[in-house]
Amino acid sequence: MGLIPCLLALGMLLQAASPSSFSIEPPPGWSLSPQDGGNPDLVLSLQGPQKSSFALVRVEPVNWDNQASVRTLLTNVLSSINAQTHMDFKPASNLETATYANGLTARFIRADLDGKPRMALAVMQVDGVTLVGALVSAVPDTLLPAILGTLKGSGFAALSVSSTVVSEDGQLQFRLPFAVHARPLTQRERRLGYVAAFEGRGTEVAVMKLAEEGGLIADQPEILKSTARAAPGVDAASLSAVSYLQTSAGPGLIYVWARAADAAGESCFLAGYMPWSYWGYSILGKGLAAPDLIAELFGVKLSLGPAAVPKLVAASPRLPRVMRWGVFSSWMSTLILALLAALVVWFWRNYR
Repeated sequence: MGLIPCLLALGMLLQAASPSSFSIEPPPGWSLSPQDGGNPDLVLSLQGPQKSSFALVRVEPVNWDNQASVRTLLTNVLSSINAQTHMDFKPASNLETATYANGLTARFIRADLDGKPRMALAVMQVDGVTLVGALVSAVPDTLLPAILGTLKGSGFAALSVSSTVVSEDGQLQFRLPFAVHARPLTQRERRLGYVAAFEGRGTEVAVMKLAEEGGLIADQPEILKSTARAAPGVDAASLSAVSYLQTSAGPGLIYVWARAADAAGESCFLAGYMPWSYWGYSILGKGLAAPDLIAELFGVKLSLGPAAVPKLVAASPRLPRVMRWGVFSSWMSTLILALLAALVVWFWRNYR
């Protein structure tokens, strides 16, 4: 089905930059925590004494010159942390700006817990990447300069090439998630009607443009189930319920997935369908991260391409409702904020 990885010798069609490399010198008594392989936006994390911690996460770019936008980002992070941890951190300062000895400029807010300074949340830009740092400590004012003052990047701009990809038919435009890149389509894939393909996080996703489907919209849930069951190595008993995703471009998307096994070990196969104008798209995914990557690519990263006609897209046929609902579109930073909150929950689960 066109999901075999393609080695691109020249790399000229890659649309996403390689992640920039970051390093920090831990303060005395602190150490680097092992990388969380399931969290691709986590840049690095530190663990300190008495359950203190620091996490650095890559987020969507923010308007650096608009202080209201920066503060909104940080207060939204704080609200997400409180909701996830059932704690009550309260903002304790207005937005502040500091430049450290390494030349890094950060904007940050401080927060109190039970009336005592316990947190600093900072946003910064390094090598063209926007980062949010969350520091939990009894002395955040002292430790924030000690940590951020040693932060170093690679010195190469990670966003020197476009981070957006347009499908070959010009209808779909994707903002690429971190650690995911587009790959060129093979001639066979083009003949079959594929218009985009992505790789990353041990997963592949391919998008095929379909001919006019007429009245077959109502049949799509069963078609997806049959497609998944027929995929090589799939455990039919593990087939998921049909999930519905409201895409950030407007039309809905439905998909199913099932566990699969191949030469590389345990995997996952996903089949999805999205109506679009008077045609539609078939989405196929292979890899353990396929359900999450589909939700990110289509739920918050998809927009109309240059050839799309908004009125036609808005008139796309409606999918049949299903019992199990997936991820809904929202402000583009919501996913990243939730990711950061989940990370901090892990650090703070024994904090109280």
